[in-house]
Amino acid sequence: MKKILIGLALLTLHATTSQATGEKYLSSDTKLGLFIRSEFDDLSADQVLAYEESYAVLVDKLRERQASSKSDALFLKYVFYTVHRKMLGEYEQYVTFSEIFKKEKKYDCVTGTALYALILDELGFDYEVHETDYHVYLMAKSGGKKYLFESTDALAGFAWDAQEIAERTAFVDQESIRINTELGMTGLASNEAAMQGPEYINNIVDMRQLAGLHYYNQALKQFNNNDYRQAYKMIIIAQGIYPSQRIKNASSYMFSAAFED
Repeated sequence: MKKILIGLALLTLHATTSQATGEKYLSSDTKLGLFIRSEFDDLSADQVLAYEESYAVLVDKLRERQASSKSDALFLKYVFYTVHRKMLGEYEQYVTFSEIFKKEKKYDCVTGTALYALILDELGFDYEVHETDYHVYLMAKSGGKKYLFESTDALAGFAWDAQEIAERTAFVDQESIRINTELGMTGLASNEAAMQGPEYINNIVDMRQLAGLHYYNQALKQFNNNDYRQAYKMIIIAQGIYPSQRIKNASSYMFSAAFED
């Protein structure tokens, strides 16, 4: 039963539950401390500050481009592909956010989406982050229009045509339903009706909740590595930040695994 979680969540704060973390090293008012935390990585103060400096340089360059941009649509397209080219290199499931700043530039859908959310927040754009059963993506908003940011698609991850966006987001939902049907479950792993969630998940989450999903992913990673105590520690933090039904279900399951005889 323990291994049942391995293939489940392909998803892969400003967390008031834990302040003695890597965020104490951050020098400015950026929100990187939501995702760069000592629970995930053993980073020195110099490393964290170097990451923040490179992030600040990128944001400043984007602001310069924004000032001369002819339209939000063209600028958002520029943001998507520039950030992807400079910051998002190798996809790997369940990586921590700080991996974006390292040589391989590893990322997954949660950390890639988090980077875009942080940058759009800095640039003053509204956006929605969508959490689905097995994926996370972002929708930027401007002038009554929406713009898809699909962090895991380097070549065609940006879309502004309404029909294309509708078709692509519908496909994500359909994939959730298909996978859940094949697994005989919905949401978290369980064949018990009481443990099942809705037919599929499509929640709009804020930045804090997105960080909760990052903790959720790290809990799954530790669980799949058979470190059940560390997995339970991560999922408890995730639940404190974002007490969604599937995170609550995972917390109960991991508690049983961590403390069974």
